[in-house]
Amino acid sequence: MFPVRRQRPSRALSPYVKAYEERVQRLDRTVVLRPLPARTEQFLEFYLADRYRVREIASGAVETAPDAVLVGMQTYRRVDIVLAGTLRLFTIQFTPTGFSGLFGAATAALTDQAFAARDVLGREVAEVSERLEAAPDFASGVAVAEAWLLGRVPTGDPDPIAWAARRMTTLHGGVRVADLARAVALGERQFERRFTRAVGVSPKRYARVLRFREALRLKTEGLEPGWAGVAQAAGYVDQAHMIHEFQALAGDTPERLIAAMAPARETVVPGDGNLQSRRSSPA
Repeated sequence: MFPVRRQRPSRALSPYVKAYEERVQRLDRTVVLRPLPARTEQFLEFYLADRYRVREIASGAVETAPDAVLVGMQTYRRVDIVLAGTLRLFTIQFTPTGFSGLFGAATAALTDQAFAARDVLGREVAEVSERLEAAPDFASGVAVAEAWLLGRVPTGDPDPIAWAARRMTTLHGGVRVADLARAVALGERQFERRFTRAVGVSPKRYARVLRFREALRLKTEGLEPGWAGVAQAAGYVDQAHMIHEFQALAGDTPERLIAAMAPARETVVPGDGNLQSRRSSPA
C-alpha cells in the first residue's frame, strides 16, 4: 500500500479544487509499475524529490517527468508510470471545471495530454514549487497552494456547467445529457459545447469514463465480489459490455488490470487538516 495524505480545500476554493494530496514513500531499490487507465481527474503535480518515469504504451519509450506536470483528463491508457527512489509529491486535484475556472483555459487541449506545468502556467509554477519544497509538512504545503490559488478565484455567478459536471460525477455517469441540459436551462447542443470547453470532453465521453472508474472502485474496495455484480452496479448493460469498455479504456481485461494495479494501490491515511476518513482507492 502507498500512503496518501488528503485534504479538502477552503470553502472559497471548493468549486475549483477537489483535494490536495501528498505522497511520501522511500522505495530504495524497489521498482513499481503503476498502470494509468482512463480517469476523469485533471491535476497539477509537483515532484519534490525523485521524479516519476513515464512509459508510453504505444512506443515503449520511457521519459522522466518534469518537476511539475499538468495532466488533463485521460480517455484511454496512454502511459504507465515507473516508481523508484525517494518520492515526495504534492498534488492539486481540480474539480471537473476547476482548472478552466481558475485559469480561464479551454481544457480540451489538456485531454489525453500531460505538459510541463511551466510551459502552460508560466514562471509562477516554479515559485510555487520552491515554496512547496521548503514547506516543513503537508499542512504548510496546503497553505502554500491555497495562497496561490485564492488569488485566482473569479468573481461573478457560478457556471451552471460546474453543477452539471458535479451531478454527473456524483451519479457515476448515470444521468441523461438531455436531463442535465434541461436542469441548467440550456439547449442540448449548447450544453454539450459548453461542457466540452469547461471539462475537456463531451458529456457522453465523460460519463463513459466515470462508469469505468466506478467499476474499478467497486472491485478494488470489495463492494462487489463478482464481476457480474460490478457490471450491474456500475450501470453497464451486461458483463460483456463492461469487458469491452475495460479493453477500450485500460487496454486490458478487468482481472489483469486489477492485478497490475495491486502493487501500487493507495490508501488514505490520517494527517493534518480537514482530511477524509481512511479508505483504500484505485490509483
